[in-house]
Amino acid sequence: METLVELALFLCRFLFRRSPARTVAASYACTILIGTVLLTLPVSSQAGRWTSPVDALFTATSAVCVTGLIVESTAHHWSLFGQLAILTLIQIGGLGIMAIGAFVAVLVPRRMFMRFGTVMTDMVEADRTESIWRLIRFILLLTVVAEVLGALALFFSWRSYFETFWQCAYHSVFHSISAFCNAGFSLNDESLIPYVGSVGVNATVCFLIVLGGLGFTAVGDVMNYSRWWLFDRKGRRPRLAAQSRLVLTVTGILILVGFLGVLIIESHASLAQAPLRTKVLASLFQSVTPRTAGFHTVDMSRAAAVPLSPATVFLIIVLMYIGGSPGGTAGGIKTTTLGVMIASIRATLKGRARAELFQHTVPPQIVHRVAGIILLSLAALAAAIFLLLITERAAFEEVAFDAVSAFGTVGLSIGLTGPDATITSAGRLILSALMFVGRLGPVGLVLSVAYLKDTTSYRYPEEQIMVG
Repeated sequence: METLVELALFLCRFLFRRSPARTVAASYACTILIGTVLLTLPVSSQAGRWTSPVDALFTATSAVCVTGLIVESTAHHWSLFGQLAILTLIQIGGLGIMAIGAFVAVLVPRRMFMRFGTVMTDMVEADRTESIWRLIRFILLLTVVAEVLGALALFFSWRSYFETFWQCAYHSVFHSISAFCNAGFSLNDESLIPYVGSVGVNATVCFLIVLGGLGFTAVGDVMNYSRWWLFDRKGRRPRLAAQSRLVLTVTGILILVGFLGVLIIESHASLAQAPLRTKVLASLFQSVTPRTAGFHTVDMSRAAAVPLSPATVFLIIVLMYIGGSPGGTAGGIKTTTLGVMIASIRATLKGRARAELFQHTVPPQIVHRVAGIILLSLAALAAAIFLLLITERAAFEEVAFDAVSAFGTVGLSIGLTGPDATITSAGRLILSALMFVGRLGPVGLVLSVAYLKDTTSYRYPEEQIMVG
């Protein structure tokens, strides 16, 4: 036992003396490796057989990176042990590896404790003036409350669909955790298609997806703001931070645009024969779920009786690429990246030197980071799509859709992946790498490889370069 403790302390020292980006990348990689080993074991499959290491790696990566893409049926291939292992990996990946590590931080020396705080600050993208430990407590409390309430709401919505109390409870807890963590793993091979007309199921899952995707910092800011207006009304009136306002604005616009787009397009396609209530619920759900959730209430495969319109597929790809907000459980390039990019374009068109948002100036380094995120993410997607077109016998639309889904840690698929898919082992490894890149972020992955700071004390002379 003492040897194990010493080994654990050695690993902690090794991780925390590195840069925050490297620590986060190493933490995710180690967790994926452990999950792969567990899912490979015979006890993890219902047949009691060894699972292919490539399939286990793909599933573990999808769970830790809270994606939801699968190559084996979650309900029929994995045993109860395997399903619980996947659920644990989802919870760890959704909360963030380092947030879980806060529980054991008190066991390590004070110097390492301080380094842990620095890593967490970088990981959740919190203000360095804010107590990171207070934020961690808030993250854990919000997660528990949201998932418990979500499970209760799903339980009462699903009670008539299941024969036993425990079966309904298990499904409710599993889907509540998966929804809040924006994972998209389901115990139904058809995801949530059987409940397309259920207001309770649609409302609960959509709420959990949006709450988890807003980012813990933004949610805390909104809660403090709401508490003052509803209860306190004393002292100085709080205000929402510029980032929180940007997150809420962009999130609201994207959900509205997605909802109207799907409703208008699919009302004459896949939803043509559905009643108005089903059209509204399905359109809203398909607008929310690309925010990196992965559930779906309509058949999205190209083999469906009435497949989605190509325009809807393109709209979903755009929403998946954008994803959710920073500091939460969602992936993608993030809503704030889109907001800053629009602000930068607006400033350029107006002839201004700096981008502005909500009466605040955006620092130039943030604009540079946004450009880096967009260019690196597009480069990663282009490389992955190119390789998948070589390894897979699939249409470009299927390959591009699932590649963006993997990068955005969404989990939606139109045929390349799934329990009955024929994706090659090489394709599974490519998508696994893309999920890992998407969860860390392209810039974060680059920093984990070469964590460099600008220490130069000089600056070269400026020269105009024609662009555009």
